[in-house]
Amino acid sequence: MKRTILAMLLGGACLLASAAPQEMAPAGFVQARQQFQAGAAGDSSARDAAAATFESLAASHPGHPLLAAYQGAATALKGRDALLPWHKMKFAESGADAIEKALAQLTPAHDEVLFGGAPESVETRLVAANTLLALPDFMNRRASGLRALDAALKSPVFAQSPAPVRARLLALAAKQAAADRRSADEAAYLRQLAEAAPQSAEATKAAARLKELGL
Repeated sequence: MKRTILAMLLGGACLLASAAPQEMAPAGFVQARQQFQAGAAGDSSARDAAAATFESLAASHPGHPLLAAYQGAATALKGRDALLPWHKMKFAESGADAIEKALAQLTPAHDEVLFGGAPESVETRLVAANTLLALPDFMNRRASGLRALDAALKSPVFAQSPAPVRARLLALAAKQAAADRRSADEAAYLRQLAEAAPQSAEATKAAARLKELGL
């Protein structure tokens, strides 16, 4: 009897261990993400390098939508930076389509997969929301961006996400609330941001904005 109970306990422990979040970022991911961030800041060579790397990584790891989302976001950056209007639309639409497909691939299992310590589901939605909400309204991607943002904030693993990821999501939520003139919601997001990442640049901006709101 004791052996049976012990076996059951050990079996349960194994199940718990197997359910623990697993780091799955492939080689090259961290560098490509850094290149993407540099590209978002205006470095065209870093942007193109990120797009090429994420295209390769997404093809090699089709079960990880975060890679496809970053590929789509890098493509959309090409549209942002293009000079000719038809090139802007081509890259923006292509990038947005890739991001929408990546979002459709997300399942609860992606809550348990980590990329650089962040749950894949949360960061995928962060990348999606940042990109889709930055596109012009006539492209009709705002609703998808807002859904991705809301899903990330309500995710069961949002609280376990790294502070910088939570800060970026909350800052984006506050920005959207401000655009919609929802001052109470904006203030609530700003307060959460300051608590989540008190030493971050986003927290400093949040404090300044709260003062502007008289709070």
